[in-house]
Amino acid sequence: MKTVIDLDDELLERARRELGTKSKKDTIHAALRMVAERGERMEAIRELLSIDRDWTGLLADDKTPDGERDAA
Repeated sequence: MKTVIDLDDELLERARRELGTKSKKDTIHAALRMVAERGERMEAIRELLSIDRDWTGLLADDKTPDGERDAA
């Protein structure tokens, strides 16, 4: 469906850079998808936080070599 709207060009450009998209259409679709899926991500985070585990030292247990971890 085509819709004509007035967009904030600066905000759209910031979103494009953040999302790594190339066109206005791709940027808008990616932003809408991100917002639409927010609830699912929040639920996954809640599930992870509900796991009864001592998360202390989680990075120390990581199998990633130190050099690669620092690069991230």
